[in-house]
Amino acid sequence: MFLGAMMLPRPEGVFAAAAGQFPQAEKIGRICVGMEGAWFKLKTEPNVNAPEGGTVWRDDVLIWNREVVANQLDLNVYNQRWVETPGGYLQSSMVQPVKNLPNQPLQALPVNPDGSLGMWVEITVPLADIKPSRIPAASYWIREVNKPRVYYSQVFWAYDIRQENGVTEYLLTEKWGAEPDSYWVDASACRPITASEIEPIHPDAGDKLIRVNMNYQTLSCLEGGREVYFCEVSTGGAATTPLGTTLIWRKMISTHMSAGGLVAYDTGGIGWTTLIHGEGSAIHAAFWHNNFGTALSHGCVNCLPEDAKWIWRWANPVVAYYPGELTVTDGGKNSTRVEVYT
Repeated sequence: MFLGAMMLPRPEGVFAAAAGQFPQAEKIGRICVGMEGAWFKLKTEPNVNAPEGGTVWRDDVLIWNREVVANQLDLNVYNQRWVETPGGYLQSSMVQPVKNLPNQPLQALPVNPDGSLGMWVEITVPLADIKPSRIPAASYWIREVNKPRVYYSQVFWAYDIRQENGVTEYLLTEKWGAEPDSYWVDASACRPITASEIEPIHPDAGDKLIRVNMNYQTLSCLEGGREVYFCEVSTGGAATTPLGTTLIWRKMISTHMSAGGLVAYDTGGIGWTTLIHGEGSAIHAAFWHNNFGTALSHGCVNCLPEDAKWIWRWANPVVAYYPGELTVTDGGKNSTRVEVYT
């Protein structure tokens, strides 16, 4: 199937990632599911039984005209939303909503309190190819694909800068949970994250509580019993996402998550990670699917990146920009409670 997919002609109107071209539109979407080389059929109507209308590949970037409800109910899935593109319809779970927001590269990196250079950056283009600084790379997600890439909304630490063939590049890495890899990326793909944008939300509010409803796949943030934030999430099943009430015990601006670096999953640049259970369950951003409202994680609570960031900023304890991580050592005296229930 993979070899056949590589031989199929690409439909007109589809922007191939390899060409480095992205649609100039207010809203665009990236095909985010499947392995490298996977391909999928567009539909002429927003339902699974509609005739096929073209082919798209993983990492293709499409104009996102609008999101519509299926015109024929699919009893096999919860998510009945479809994305209308110029070439046809795709189930919204397959399409990551992205933007193309290139940045003006810095000429020098900021100086941190300890005298080191570096900053947190967010990827603000649909995708960007990377150049590993060592071959072979240690991380599975880099080593085992033809074109290792970073994707919209991922968060990394940039700690070096260079000019390469007239292009400014940052050297990115991950501080926690990752193999010792680093990779050069076009700096225009990276937006510097400032200390002011991660300042805590409602820091003086008392009795903060996060409630995760496993049945409805929703998350609520409460202050004194009053809901101040609500979003859909994707948890694991009851056997993988621990039930009960716990305290937040660690927070990171970004981390790497893997199942021992094996094919089960190996994912870098996971932004706004809030660890809520000692077995590793966390609330964090997810860029690899758009199927929130459906339980499909390995045990964590997946959120849209903007939701994960709000929750991270709102929940206690407060984390400083540098180094961007805090492990609780006071027994949770200042930690927000998290209740996961069915």
